[in-house]
Amino acid sequence: MDSVTGRNRPGRGVLVTGTGCKPVVTGTREAVELIAYYRVSTTRQGESGLGLEAQQAKVQQMARERGAVVVAEFVEVESGRKADRPQLAAALVEARKRGAVVCVAKMDRLARDAELVLRLNREAQNNGMGRFLFCDLPEIDATSAAGRMLLTMMAAVAEFESRRIGERTSEAMAAAKARGVKLGGLRANTLMRNDAARDRANGEAEKLRGVLAPMVAAGMSLRQMSAALAGAGKRNGKGEPLAAVQVSRILSRLALA
Repeated sequence: MDSVTGRNRPGRGVLVTGTGCKPVVTGTREAVELIAYYRVSTTRQGESGLGLEAQQAKVQQMARERGAVVVAEFVEVESGRKADRPQLAAALVEARKRGAVVCVAKMDRLARDAELVLRLNREAQNNGMGRFLFCDLPEIDATSAAGRMLLTMMAAVAEFESRRIGERTSEAMAAAKARGVKLGGLRANTLMRNDAARDRANGEAEKLRGVLAPMVAAGMSLRQMSAALAGAGKRNGKGEPLAAVQVSRILSRLALA
């Protein structure tokens, strides 16, 4: 079964609002339903919210401009060149069920692999999804010949940039190695610090088990859990409510996900 578009591998998603497969009625007109997909490349970015908040802001702005409603959000912590994306698979399942549009802040947040981007676009056309909407390329209609050509070009540019970053990194590492710089490996002190940090994180998560377990049982979304935790005084280092991906990682530590 395909690791991204297969129907048998839905990841954990966050249903925010809206019911059924029809557009949400707001006032006197029907609003288009958006499924928001966010991706950060590293665990550190995911836990800190760096990059995620900017993506959320772009999607919300696009929703306001289009008179649309974000009915579900899915957050992935994974490299843009990897095709194994349980959260993206779950987003596609939800989009097919609703006939909704999958909204992504930037095309490279969907993928940095041109073949994968085009395959996902074909999936949208063939399986009842509304289509993909990219906030950085909002006018591209990939259902038309011209739109597909532009999407192909932009996806190829994103893949080129990703591969060049990898090449430059490899070249820099090779040059450093030639100068005698020791690369790689973890020192004993680093391992000890990592273990201590993991133990602290597990301990902090365990303190929240009694609060989170009933929320999970009640089917609350990650956003709702974040708001409840904020009300109880659990916030991030900036004093802000936890990002959805932070709550998700706490649930994973507690085996509640």
